[in-house]
Amino acid sequence: MSLTVVAEEEETETGLNPESETNKILKTFKARQKKEKEISSDDDSDDTDLELEEEKEEFDVTGRNQYLAVCKALGVIPSSYFLRHMQDSALSLRHHGIGSLGAKAISFPLMNNTTVISLDLQDNWLEGDGGESIARMLKENCYITELDISENRLGSKGAKSICNMLITNTTLKNINLSGNLFTDQDAGYFLEAFSENSRLKFVNLSHNEFSDHAAGVLGQAIAENETVEELDLSWNFLRRGSTLKLCEGIWSNCRLREINLAMNGFGDEGALAVAELLKRSTTLHVIDISFNRISQIGATAIGKALDQNDALRTLRIGHNPVGVVGAKEILKGVGYEHCVVSLLDLSGVEVDKEFREMKQALEETKEIQVIHGVVLSDYVIHVKPKKAKELLFGVPVSDVNPTNILQTIKKHCQEHEIRLGETFVGMDKKKLGSVTIQEFLQGLQSSGVEVQDSLASTLVNLLDDIAPENLINYSIFRGK
Repeated sequence: MSLTVVAEEEETETGLNPESETNKILKTFKARQKKEKEISSDDDSDDTDLELEEEKEEFDVTGRNQYLAVCKALGVIPSSYFLRHMQDSALSLRHHGIGSLGAKAISFPLMNNTTVISLDLQDNWLEGDGGESIARMLKENCYITELDISENRLGSKGAKSICNMLITNTTLKNINLSGNLFTDQDAGYFLEAFSENSRLKFVNLSHNEFSDHAAGVLGQAIAENETVEELDLSWNFLRRGSTLKLCEGIWSNCRLREINLAMNGFGDEGALAVAELLKRSTTLHVIDISFNRISQIGATAIGKALDQNDALRTLRIGHNPVGVVGAKEILKGVGYEHCVVSLLDLSGVEVDKEFREMKQALEETKEIQVIHGVVLSDYVIHVKPKKAKELLFGVPVSDVNPTNILQTIKKHCQEHEIRLGETFVGMDKKKLGSVTIQEFLQGLQSSGVEVQDSLASTLVNLLDDIAPENLINYSIFRGK
C-alpha cells in the first residue's frame, strides 16, 4: 500500500473533512497507484524476494510522498527546506512565508511524525486558518513538546483552535503565542485551556492586546492552573487597577516561578498590586516589571513588601521613574534579612553616591548583583561639560510632544528613505486605516527605525497620549 493511501485513511480517522478538495485528490492518487500496481503485478507474476524487499523500501516512512501529494492537491509549492529537515528533532521554519495553505500541507505528514520534538513556525503569516491546521495536527501528534507559533496573526480563530487543542494535548510543555493579535474577547479560551491542561510549563502571551477585562480572566486562569511555571505577559495593555485582578491569580498559584509583566504601563496602582503579590507569594522566583511608569510611591511599596518575602530571587524594575529615593527604598528592601534576591535590575534608573555606598555595603554581606543607571554627583568640579542632548528621531527629546510626534517620525523616515506607510498597510489586514500602539512599534522596528532603550518608555508615553482606544491613524505616513 502506498503512503498516500495511508495518509488518506489517517486523515479520515482524525476527523478531517472527507469531502475536502485535498481528500478528493488524494483518492485520485490512491486509485491511480492501485491501477499501476495491478498492471505491474500482471507483467511480473513471479515475485522474487528481492522484488518484495524493493516494494517495502518504496513505503516512505518520512511522509515525503504524503506531503508532496497534499501540496499538489492544494496548489502549494512544496518547501524544499521542509523536505530536507522534516526528520530533524528541532524543526525550524521561522520566516519561511508558509501561509495558511502551507501550514495545512505540512500538518499532514507531521501528524504521524515521531522525530520532531521542537517545532518553530515563527513569523509565517499563518493567520486563523493556518493556526487551526497546526492545532488539528497537535491533537494527533504525541511527540512535539515545544511549539513556537509567534507573530502569525492568529487572531480569535487561531486562539480558539489552539486553546481547544491544549485541552486535550498531553505532550506540549512550551508554547510561544507572542504577537498574535489576541484581545480581551479571546481571554476566555485561555481560561478553559489553562484549567484543563496538565502539561504546560512555559507560556508566552507577550505582544498581544490583552487589557483590563482580560486581566481578570487570565488571573482566574492562572489561579486554576497547576503546572505552568513561566508566564510572559509583557507588551500588553494591562493598566492600573486591572493588575490587581491578575496578581490575585498569581499569588493563588502554587507552581508559577517566573512572571514577566514588563511594558504594560500599569503605574503605581499596578505597583501596589505587585507589592501585595510579593507579600503573599511563596513560590515566585522571578518578576519583571520594567517599563511600567512606576514612581517613587510604587517603588517604596515594593521595597517594604520585600521584608515579607523569602522566595524571590530576581527583581527587574528598571526603566521606571522611581527616582533616587525610590531606588534606595528598593535597595533597602533587598537588604532585609529574610530577602533572598540575588539580582536587582534597576537599568536606566539614576542613583546617587549614597545608593552606591549602600550597594557596596550590601555586597559585602550578601551575594547579590545590582544593576543600575548612572551615579549622580552631589558636588560640582569647576564647570560641568554640557551633556549631549538625547535625540528622539533626530530631534531633542524636550522638543517632542504628543502634537508633533507623528510629524517628527514622518520627517525622520523621509530623510532616511524609509517607507513606513507601506509597512502599516501590510499590517492592517482589516483595512481600518489604523494600527495598535504595539503594531506601530513593531512596524518601526521591522522598518529599521531605531529607538534608544533609554527613550523607549518616552515614546510609548507619547503614543499612548495620542491613541484613542490604543489605535493610531497611519494616514500621515502614506502621503509625500
